[in-house]
Amino acid sequence: EPAIRNGFFMKDDTTHLQNIHPADLADRLGRLPSDAAREVLQQLPAVDGAAILAELHTDKPANLLEGFTGGQIVTWLRLLPPHTNADLLFTLPVARREEVLKALPPDQSGAVVALLRHLPDSAGGIMDNRFIAVRADKTVEECLAGLRANPEQRTDDVLYIYVTDDAERLVGVVSLRDLVFAPAERRMREIMNREVRFLRITDDQEEIARQIQHYHFLGLPVVDGQERLVGVVKIRDAIRVAQTEATEDMQLMVGLSGEERIWTPWRHSIAKRLPWLGVNLGTALGAATVVSFFEGTISRWTALVAFLPLICAVAGNAGNQALTVIIRSLALGEVARGDAWRALRKELFMGAGTGVVLALATGLIAFGWKGSVLLGAVAGTAMLLNQILGALAGV
Repeated sequence: EPAIRNGFFMKDDTTHLQNIHPADLADRLGRLPSDAAREVLQQLPAVDGAAILAELHTDKPANLLEGFTGGQIVTWLRLLPPHTNADLLFTLPVARREEVLKALPPDQSGAVVALLRHLPDSAGGIMDNRFIAVRADKTVEECLAGLRANPEQRTDDVLYIYVTDDAERLVGVVSLRDLVFAPAERRMREIMNREVRFLRITDDQEEIARQIQHYHFLGLPVVDGQERLVGVVKIRDAIRVAQTEATEDMQLMVGLSGEERIWTPWRHSIAKRLPWLGVNLGTALGAATVVSFFEGTISRWTALVAFLPLICAVAGNAGNQALTVIIRSLALGEVARGDAWRALRKELFMGAGTGVVLALATGLIAFGWKGSVLLGAVAGTAMLLNQILGALAGV
């Protein structure tokens, strides 16, 4: 019986699924339990199944592929480019990965193995090894004729032609537009841009996102240790990297691992969340211990109890504000190591400035409530000091 699960796929649905974009199908499939998702995937033509696998995110491909034989997996992988195969295979256990690699055609498995040698969050692990490169001494006419004669070189989103020397070292870049409108007799070295921005194969994905956003390029070439051209990071991959980095930044602000998603199994989520919650428990116990030293004072001034959670909550929010600004600035490359003291001074001034305003408000509230100048002074001073300490802790 065709899959009927949670309203995402209806009976006999596979007849019109081919009219839906693979990214939308991947979203639907990602919401299903793994068994149901496998059932749907098996009913689709191999081309559609491969396109869906290429669009899946996070750890879903690994859970989905576990239920298939190596031969079934290879049927889909043979229809996908090497860099997508490498991304999918990296999510599998090592034993399964080797089984699938052996079943792939030798030329395809060789390209995938070369990509798997690199860390998945490095330029080498993210790059697409399909690109168009020509020698610097070729004429424009020769370059265009070569492109027309080799349709296998045509990629869907080619925007740049990379220029290399005889040792395959990157020496320049030519936009497709400039190539088309250049005089036919001119050589590539004459029309290429020699100031090429590039990534090294070991660069972290943060550097990729930073360069793409800073220079507004639609792709960046990747070179190895000898500056030979080995791949290209394209804009679609850079967007995915930027989204991943932004998600990690937001999660790290609240002590998450940076890898958790809404459909991450609850057992994994508990294991990732508990350590930070344990740290918070420890700091809360420390605060409670400090408060316990002043039980006598609190017993005489019971009104102080009402101000304890108020002051703690506002100071905690101040710390989170400073933390958010600093983490995001680090992620965007707006601050360097030498800017630490400057950032600290700025946030301390912010803490003192907001602390004065909030301290006056807290003191007036305390005085208006109990008619005690001393209570107002104590509550206001506590608010000021906690705002400053909150900003310090956040930085």
